[in-house]
Amino acid sequence: MKRIIHIPATLAVLLLFQQLLFSSCSKNFIDLTDPTRIVSSDYYQDSTSVAAGVIAAYATLQGEYGRAGSNNRGIFPFAEVASDNSYSVIDATGIGDFEYFTTTSANVNVQSMWVATYKSIATCNILLSRAPSVKMTPATLNRYMAEVKFIRALVYFNAVRIWGDVPLVTREISSITDAYVYGRTSQDSVYQQIIKDLTDAEPVLPVKYASANDLGRVTQGAVKGLLAKVYLTQNDYTNAANKLNEFITLYDNSTYSLQTTYANIFSTTNEMNSEIIFAVRYTKGGYGTGSPFTNYFAPNASVTGGIGNAGQYNLVRKDLVDTFLANGASDTRYAAAIGFYTGTGVYYTKKYTDVPASDGDADCDWIVLRYADVLLMYAEALNEQSAANVALAIPYINRVRARAGITALSASTQTQASLRLAIEDERKLELNMEGHRWFDLVRTGRAVTVMNNHFTKYQIKNGTVVVSIQPYQTLFPIPLSEINTNPILKQNTGYN
Repeated sequence: MKRIIHIPATLAVLLLFQQLLFSSCSKNFIDLTDPTRIVSSDYYQDSTSVAAGVIAAYATLQGEYGRAGSNNRGIFPFAEVASDNSYSVIDATGIGDFEYFTTTSANVNVQSMWVATYKSIATCNILLSRAPSVKMTPATLNRYMAEVKFIRALVYFNAVRIWGDVPLVTREISSITDAYVYGRTSQDSVYQQIIKDLTDAEPVLPVKYASANDLGRVTQGAVKGLLAKVYLTQNDYTNAANKLNEFITLYDNSTYSLQTTYANIFSTTNEMNSEIIFAVRYTKGGYGTGSPFTNYFAPNASVTGGIGNAGQYNLVRKDLVDTFLANGASDTRYAAAIGFYTGTGVYYTKKYTDVPASDGDADCDWIVLRYADVLLMYAEALNEQSAANVALAIPYINRVRARAGITALSASTQTQASLRLAIEDERKLELNMEGHRWFDLVRTGRAVTVMNNHFTKYQIKNGTVVVSIQPYQTLFPIPLSEINTNPILKQNTGYN
């Protein structure tokens, strides 16, 4: 019988332990754990317990991207509310601070994301440390380790984009004393570890899994796609283009393809469809594994079928609506992605539409990577490599535009600079409300310019003053509670 203990949720302790207590649900391998519990150190005794540990590692991603009933709302405050895509009506949760760039080190969302991040990393480190000593076939062990390395890489990728330098922990920690030696590691070193984890995982994983029960597990394509995004974020356009070319050459219209219609991508009856490369999976029905996003993002309970609350945490800004309308009525993505609630006159996203089983218990997965993203990344990487590549890049953005029903771009009217902005806008529209916009603006060096222009154009004010951001605000503050716990952690410049 498993022995469990209860622990507080500070960084130092989270680096020591992670939970492995789970229950079954219909999306077979995504069972969720109680985040206040851990299994004793003798848990990993056989291949069954290791397999369960891998499930628990996947489960931690629900904490990373958003989990109902927890303090952590997920990645959307950082990735969308901080951008020109969305805003929050409800400020009491601290999400509104991201809209006005008044986020402090005491913000509950900053703290809970840090906790979720290091819970996930701790779970991965324990598995990577202990599983190799368990007797099982080498192929099975190697696949499990590759899946876990991908999860660790994804979580660190989010962390380094949110905070910059972060503690880099790649081993299981056995004492609180050991935990306190970890200060912040340079972004370059964190990226080196991310790339190493992904490079190690890539050749081991299958292109597809034989069983439908394994839909959602990490595949070789997911590793290639994430690795390409990491390279793109580092402005390493050569490696990004090479990896994306490899992806498209191997998988185009075979393993992955664009869905015929945009709305089909997000339908809860069409999950893990041909366009989805990797998603964090959720299942409603009282299992404790449901998606909170339907309720979080709804402007009114009528949108959720009258079930649960309408959080209004992530409503669509007029800027996104106007960018869509500039494309003309032919852009089919607008009607598929954006709704308008007449009761309060607000726009909202329809990408997470479902009728929940109860409040915060919907079926919508969070899509991390999909094929349209790959095509647009490849267009960007080619264009950034050389001004002579404009004609090579345009067909990939046009594939996405064709599905949307809008006019193709012509190489004869595009320069490298104009195509750069066209790709930026296309990513804003195609991937809206999926957790990409803020990170896109930061990695291209456009965040301060775009956001300050946005605040001025729409006269977005904090009190009586139009909001304006400074370069230091492209990173978020380190949680104050973590600095108080571990004084060798230093705050990001500009924050108290």
